[in-house]
Amino acid sequence: MTDTIKYGVQIEPQFGYDFKQIYDIVQSAENSKFSHAWFSDHFMMTKESTDLTSYECFTAMMAAASKTSILRIGALVFCNSYRHPAVLAKQISSLDHFSNGRVEFGYGSGWKEIEYNAYGIDYPSAGIRIKQLAEGIDVLKSLWQEEYANYSGEYYNLKDAVSFPKPFQNPYPPIWVGTMEAKPKMLELAAKQANGLNIAWSFAPDVYQEKLQRIAEFCDKYDRDPSTLMLSYGVWTRIYESEEEKMKVIKDTAERRGFTIEEVEKRYDGSLHGTLDEIKDKLRQYKKLGITHFVFMFPQNQEIQSMEIFSKEVIGKI
Repeated sequence: MTDTIKYGVQIEPQFGYDFKQIYDIVQSAENSKFSHAWFSDHFMMTKESTDLTSYECFTAMMAAASKTSILRIGALVFCNSYRHPAVLAKQISSLDHFSNGRVEFGYGSGWKEIEYNAYGIDYPSAGIRIKQLAEGIDVLKSLWQEEYANYSGEYYNLKDAVSFPKPFQNPYPPIWVGTMEAKPKMLELAAKQANGLNIAWSFAPDVYQEKLQRIAEFCDKYDRDPSTLMLSYGVWTRIYESEEEKMKVIKDTAERRGFTIEEVEKRYDGSLHGTLDEIKDKLRQYKKLGITHFVFMFPQNQEIQSMEIFSKEVIGKI
């Protein structure tokens, strides 16, 4: 069976990964038929996380690219607020050359308010952050394509800006808009300006399908064929050997967090917590919706083992 689905592993540097762990994970991904490794863009886990190393996203991507040869390297997602888009354009173009064209560019409006406050970064309303993101995409595209980039926006301006080299990929790396809430403004932005849309982390297939209906409406608004927008789902994933093991974890989680068993099970609706058969069945449901990319968030320190199992039991079998 030919599998057209792309499989990626999510790495969250703020969880405390060191570079050896990152190297081991991305090399294992490349050897396990995974096509992508994705990195989050955060400065810290929590205010109390003084014991956790948190490497910067772009640096982690560069490190991953240096230890692999065919694995595609991306961010889910770069926060627009943390870097001026002109600076980010230069960074991504440089990394695209360093990696011989293996960069995927994930971009988001930002959400982690404690980071904004701690680092003295303005945290405007969600509506303004989305407008800034839209302008950021325009700035990036201009710098990646024009000899002298000019742009006049409400938040960003360019005047005869020179940015070389242009990206290795023509015209530029795939642009993914990422969202955890999939609200209309972000869906519309993706339909209008992006190559792909990543939705994460808690949308059951029926809920995801509802979002797809809105996406199709926005694509129609901009005279775009919905099939030209790549679809990705970021999903919490944990493999259980048996239903009994899964139920034990659910019960333990319910007791530890003060939830009912039903509440925990409901939270799992949009995840891939289950036996291999359950995981494959749910992946097939998502695949029928047109999702072409999956990004798996495996339990920390279980990434390599989980990818090896996926390589043998899942990839090519859904």
